[in-house]
Amino acid sequence: MSNLIDLHTHSTASDGSCTPAEVVSLAKNQGLAALALTDHDTLSGLAEAEEKAKELDIEFIRGCELSAKYLDTDVHILGLYIPKDKELLKDLEKELAIFVERRNTRNKKIVVKFQELGINITLAEVEQEAGGNVIARPHFANVLIKKGIVANSKEAFEKYLARGKLAYVEREVISPHHAVQILKEAKIIPVLAHSRLIKCSEQEYFQLVEELIPLGLKGLEVYHPVHSFEDERYYLGIADKYHLCISGGSDFHGKSKPDIKIGKGRGSLRVPACILDGIKNCIPK
Repeated sequence: MSNLIDLHTHSTASDGSCTPAEVVSLAKNQGLAALALTDHDTLSGLAEAEEKAKELDIEFIRGCELSAKYLDTDVHILGLYIPKDKELLKDLEKELAIFVERRNTRNKKIVVKFQELGINITLAEVEQEAGGNVIARPHFANVLIKKGIVANSKEAFEKYLARGKLAYVEREVISPHHAVQILKEAKIIPVLAHSRLIKCSEQEYFQLVEELIPLGLKGLEVYHPVHSFEDERYYLGIADKYHLCISGGSDFHGKSKPDIKIGKGRGSLRVPACILDGIKNCIPK
């Protein structure tokens, strides 16, 4: 058994291409000691993944990833060790239902943008591609590929679906402050994800961290494919300064990010299993 883990993965429950069970199987085949499923703004894949993890005897961490915005930049908050108590999750579930409605509104606007571009895509086609799961931009990319409009997912995003491109529509999201509070109230560990992707100044970043800690932020994702070795050292120092636990993961999505492998990222990712002890110490009582 490897001494490595992956605490940031996605499945078809949000915008990944593998089912929750398949994500767990890939982690097991990779020899990982533990895995967290952290789908965007949903808990719907956790039961399936957890059942598969029990079958394959791999430690499973129930998780999610909440989308937020700060100073006009995307900020994602991971929630780790989600309890099963329905009463605790009541407010989180209500918030996630709002997320789904906002996502649906955005998807309809994306369809309109494609039609205005002369590209005949219907919401029904995208729904079919999603197969009953939450519709996300990778599903639009798959429809474009099948219609021969683009060659691959990379081209779909670069031409149409990435921020600022022809069919991009901004989605209304919450603040990271609210995301942290929601997770804390549900007795879930809030972790600030992939800090290098937060497009703000260093001063603004430290201000954000210092604002989130009193609200319940407990961890920092240090290990991530976009983080260089120097970045890892930098964020380890920040975690130490603010007494935050350390997390990390591949941000695995499957086909929409083919260069990212579970547990390995782009090949050099190493998330040591020993960090789990520090994370578990943050689980609210």
